[in-house]
Amino acid sequence: MKNILTKIKINNYTYIFILLCLLSGYIKNIMLIFFICLFHELGHIFFIKLFAYEIIKVELLPFGGYTTINQKINSNINKDMIIALGGLFFQLILFLLLFLFKSHFHIITYNLLITYNLTIFLFNLLPIVPLDGSKIMELFLEKKLSFHLANNVNLLISFLSLIIFIFLNYYYHLENYFIITFLIYKLIMAYKTRKYLENRFLLERFLYDFPYAKIDNKTKNVWSLKKNVFHYFKENEHYINEKKKISEYFYK
Repeated sequence: MKNILTKIKINNYTYIFILLCLLSGYIKNIMLIFFICLFHELGHIFFIKLFAYEIIKVELLPFGGYTTINQKINSNINKDMIIALGGLFFQLILFLLLFLFKSHFHIITYNLLITYNLTIFLFNLLPIVPLDGSKIMELFLEKKLSFHLANNVNLLISFLSLIIFIFLNYYYHLENYFIITFLIYKLIMAYKTRKYLENRFLLERFLYDFPYAKIDNKTKNVWSLKKNVFHYFKENEHYINEKKKISEYFYK
């Protein structure tokens, strides 16, 4: 536990959000929000530890958190899905605990906890990078599409969802501007690093042997490679495996 605490970092946007709340006299509110955010991240951490992944850092954001782990891009999709859902699952547990111990809370505190927990839960379901909803969406796409296509479709969905989110929230409270600015920044960074991730995905396939669920011998090019699938390419009436094709891509 002590090791995890040393890896908790507070995002710069979160400091600004805290300052705004303190200046506005919402000390209690920010404490409740942070409690819920930490509880949410504990959900991710629980399953990360369960699958024996290494935690690099836990970053607290204005309305949630982001846990970075040391893992391969070609890791098991089902395990990644459970980790992505872990924070939301813990928030559902929090709803149950609040209901069971309702009598122990002041009515105002109880209503705030329910409202904030619901708000953060729904917010994290949005399919916008880097929210849980975006990760869950990407993993669903990776089950059917190539990594390259899934990544690009997810970025497109994130962009469209962000536009809708901005349209619905631009005229509300001031803190929404910080959240929107943060989401725009993260989406831009995700777009800029997409090629790096795709090349890293290919490099991992070349360097390591991963367990695969099935074999595909109708692959057209390296950008058609899927997670949990081993691919063969047909050239001149012969089949070559994906490692050789990837090596040709990197050394062409």
